[in-house]
Amino acid sequence: MSNEFFQELFTNIGSGIENMIQKCWLADDILNAFTSWVTGLLADGIKGCLQSTVNTLNGTFNDSGQDTIKTFLSATPDSYTGSTDPDAEPLWNGIEVISNNAIVPIAMFILTVVLVYELIQYVISGNNFRDFDTSIFFKWTIKSVCGILLVSNVFYIATSIFSFGSNAVTTGLTTLFGTEFDSFDLTGDEWDSIRNALTTVDIGQLLVVLILAFLIVIVTFVLMGAIIIVLASRMIEIFMYLSVSPIPMATMMNNDWGQIGKNWLRNMLALAFQGFFIVIALTIFKSLLSNVISSLTQISTTGGDSGSIVLNFAIILGYVLALIFTVFRSSNISKSVFAAQ
Repeated sequence: MSNEFFQELFTNIGSGIENMIQKCWLADDILNAFTSWVTGLLADGIKGCLQSTVNTLNGTFNDSGQDTIKTFLSATPDSYTGSTDPDAEPLWNGIEVISNNAIVPIAMFILTVVLVYELIQYVISGNNFRDFDTSIFFKWTIKSVCGILLVSNVFYIATSIFSFGSNAVTTGLTTLFGTEFDSFDLTGDEWDSIRNALTTVDIGQLLVVLILAFLIVIVTFVLMGAIIIVLASRMIEIFMYLSVSPIPMATMMNNDWGQIGKNWLRNMLALAFQGFFIVIALTIFKSLLSNVISSLTQISTTGGDSGSIVLNFAIILGYVLALIFTVFRSSNISKSVFAAQ
């Protein structure tokens, strides 16, 4: 074979290899472009979920949102309407009418039985009438007057108890929250820096972070619902306790039956300050969540490994779940503080 044949053969082989290399480079460029597009899409999704969570919290605890929270937390029973409408009729009026018509007569009967029982105990306790003292009638008269005053003024007593809790809640909301969750008010550049940090994470971990971010959004809405459920059930429980309040008050003047009235008072104190414990839980949650978001912002500006980003999102999810659990346990916490059963 001639030299021209081999020269042409090697030339064709070289051209084929060059074409294959160019095609590989083109395929690699296409793959890199697709990977970059998917990474940006996932980063935008994570950023959107985090912004949705922040906006939900800001919308709940800003000035307008706090009106609803304050309505449930700080309103006393005599002013509670269940609505932000100032012209709405308080629920107290109907409860008071029902209690006066149906419960007060029963309470007066129980008070009569208690006072008669007390008089009998005073009389027969004097060493089988050997140490009979006329001062027992003064004691019995004082107990009778106090018992009647307690039964007839039970609603004023309950209002006074809840006014203490209402003042504590109002002060806590104003002092600890101010107008809104200011720590979550990130600028556009900070959001962009968080997105840029997310684009440095590989696609597998971005998928994990996206799932966590999506769960955070869902759980945040569950948190808002849990707060409303707990606060609404608290007000319903308050009115249930108030509806029968004359009966436990009628037992206060007796040593044997007095535990009924004392336990009722402890439960009223627990309900009054349950709102304060919820405010404390929200305050702790705000500080913890603010620290995590600050950590995310620092990672985006100073750089950090992808594991830190995944861990921070997992921590946010854990904090939201912990707050839901704490809100549901606020009643037990308050009752344990006041030894209510």
